Amino acid sequence: MKLNVSLEVEKLNKYQWTACLGFILATSFLYAFLLGSFVSLGWKEYLVDSLVITGCILFFVFFLQKMHVYGMPVYVQIMIFFIAVGGLPVLVMYLYLPHERFLLYYETIPLRIFVIILLTVIFGFWRKIRVTAELTEESDTEQKSGISTPVNYTDKITVRAGNGIKVIPLEELLFIQADGDYISLVTEKGSWLKEETMKHVQDILPPSRFVRIHRSFIVNVAKINRIERYGQQQLIILNNGKSIRISASGYRTLKETLGF
Repeated sequence: MKLNVSLEVEKLNKYQWTACLGFILATSFLYAFLLGSFVSLGWKEYLVDSLVITGCILFFVFFLQKMHVYGMPVYVQIMIFFIAVGGLPVLVMYLYLPHERFLLYYETIPLRIFVIILLTVIFGFWRKIRVTAELTEESDTEQKSGISTPVNYTDKITVRAGNGIKVIPLEELLFIQADGDYISLVTEKGSWLKEETMKHVQDILPPSRFVRIHRSFIVNVAKINRIERYGQQQLIILNNGKSIRISASGYRTLKETLGF
């Protein structure tokens, strides 16, 4: 059975994207220039080398983030990152450069391997930090869910739609998803963006009807069709066929809410 899985991938705004891409591109070009200068490569070769390295880093960081959502172990992600970022640029340059120019490039490979090892260590630390942050946030969410305080829960959410205001009754909501600095309110008729935090919207929704099953998802329990295991992950399947990953703490909270 093919599942339409909603993946949680950290989203950046356009300024963060620009800064991230600019930093990686500048660092890659400096890296390619310094290594290429030892063997007198040309500026076009520096540029191609740096673009390939940038593309590999960006693609595999986001690809492995998606695989992390599926439960891929961290050590496997680190191995894939090292092999891909270390090997693909060499393969591309082998195909791009004339044989005599590639022989010059080949002389820099030992030093490149050393640099790739450093990048892999940085990637490994970043991944460990992200995993720790996710576990901490899930633990905090679980602890807060056990605190009972009187709250006046809302029965609708309003959002700007063009020149007007859209009123979304809670019973129409399928789920709410974090989307950078916004949240995405998803119904069977469409989705709307609202500048709001997940924590605030979680606080105003009745916990008997809406459960935060993941740091990036709050679902309407009335819209859940079933719960299934997919690999190492638990997934909920909504009435419209949408599938969403459940975190460990979210699964426990959902079990308590549904009473199973």
